[in-house]
Amino acid sequence: MISNRSEKFSLSAQTIDEVSSICVQALEEAGADKKDIIRIRLSLEEILGIWLESLEGALVHVDCGRRFGRTFLKVSVDGPCMDAWEKDNEAYFISSHMLSQAGLSFSYAYKNGKNCLVCNPKKKSSIGQMALLLGALILAVVLGAAARLFPGIQSLVPQVTQPLFNMILGALRAVSSPLVFLAVCCGIVSIGDLTVVGNIGKKLILRMIAGTFALGAVMAFAGCLLFPVVTEAGSEITGNFSEIYQMVLGIVPSDIVSPFLNGNALQLVFLGICVGAVLLILGERMSAVQNTLMQANEAIQFLMGALGKIVPLFVFLSLFNLMLSDFDSGFLSLFKVFAIAIPGCFLLTLFYVLAAAVWLSVSPILLMRKMLPTYLIALTTASSAAALATNLATCEKELGIPKKVADFAIPLGQVLYKPGFVVGFFSLALCMAENYHVPITPQFLMMAVLTIGLLSMATPPIPGGALSIFTVMFVQLGIPSEAIALAVAINAVLDFFMTSAGLACLQVQVTLAANSVGMLDENMLKRIGS
Repeated sequence: MISNRSEKFSLSAQTIDEVSSICVQALEEAGADKKDIIRIRLSLEEILGIWLESLEGALVHVDCGRRFGRTFLKVSVDGPCMDAWEKDNEAYFISSHMLSQAGLSFSYAYKNGKNCLVCNPKKKSSIGQMALLLGALILAVVLGAAARLFPGIQSLVPQVTQPLFNMILGALRAVSSPLVFLAVCCGIVSIGDLTVVGNIGKKLILRMIAGTFALGAVMAFAGCLLFPVVTEAGSEITGNFSEIYQMVLGIVPSDIVSPFLNGNALQLVFLGICVGAVLLILGERMSAVQNTLMQANEAIQFLMGALGKIVPLFVFLSLFNLMLSDFDSGFLSLFKVFAIAIPGCFLLTLFYVLAAAVWLSVSPILLMRKMLPTYLIALTTASSAAALATNLATCEKELGIPKKVADFAIPLGQVLYKPGFVVGFFSLALCMAENYHVPITPQFLMMAVLTIGLLSMATPPIPGGALSIFTVMFVQLGIPSEAIALAVAINAVLDFFMTSAGLACLQVQVTLAANSVGMLDENMLKRIGS
């Protein structure tokens, strides 16, 4: 158990190491994850180094301990206001995104003449989320099968479990709407001034957005081949196009409140884009509003993270209720998700690598070998945060991407660009629709392209983030809420393949974007050996 402690130092190069060591010791005593400790230490030392240039000799306060059962870490430096994470500072992207990818956050505030940094690291869980989900699935199947042997219990238990399931689902839906809006809005604001990175930043973001929706269109076409697509009897083609046109126009809400009340994902993302773009254009004039939204985003993500801890219970209740109902063999057809999504992720990665090899006139085998370390880390951990350091090193030292480009593009891309999630989410949506007898129509496919494309970019990098997306996505597509628990359980497996495919595609996109503006070191890219 970590004990509360408070110490003071005079800011210097030597004391930065001392402050860092004290923070690491406190985090280790608190049982924080080792990878999180490394990320926090690197970011803290980077910010203190920036402050050292102007505040050398200032008094440094270090406070750490536990409050309300949560570990806290606070470092304060006396002096004038110096926000080390201003958006024109090159440390901003790598530090803020490195922590946000890990579900962490360093909040800055200037209070009582002190520059304050506060962080609340997560305690390493003794049991992984994957193990808890598997345990919930097995327990639900075993108890559900046993309960079916006793008709009295089979009719009585749902009277207890179903209301509890509905309560958790209601809480998730209540949090999901502001979560999607704030994730999109704050993601745009965090981009900062694109003039800092020049044309490559604009090209890269356009590539990411275009690639996301193009992949969604490909998945819709694949859905037409793998699933029966139906139209309403007697409907005309022009009528279908009219409905699709109205659906696209419906993205613009009639008021600000209704998208949050109705959980309309497309309208929430539209509002998030509009508000984020306005704040980005107005810049420092809206710094107070930006800070407020960032703080609200942090609060809602903390709340969603807390709800994410009960995901195994949610999965258990949903599957247990399903086991007690009159389900048919269609339940087993859900394995069709794996048959589509996993090969789809591999094919997506292979296509990107081969396309880049042809475009850049480089051996595909050499390109695969250079990208393999990042891919394997993501494949074995399902974490883009765990692969961030290797990803940056590969881009700079193997793929020939300039450091300033990689430091901007990779953290941003890991938040914004998730093509693997498009493949996985689309496969889940199609299979769940088939399993729950939701007609797969042209309108359904068009809505899926828009919804999944936008939501894949809005998926927050926190525990339970995918659950919040499924809650919104299924409502938008008319899929029953009972499918959410199965989707979360399946997603726990798919996440490994979706994450690894997404990072490989991101490396290709950044490489091609750097090449398009003449910033790619082709000699380094084609060099054999390190």
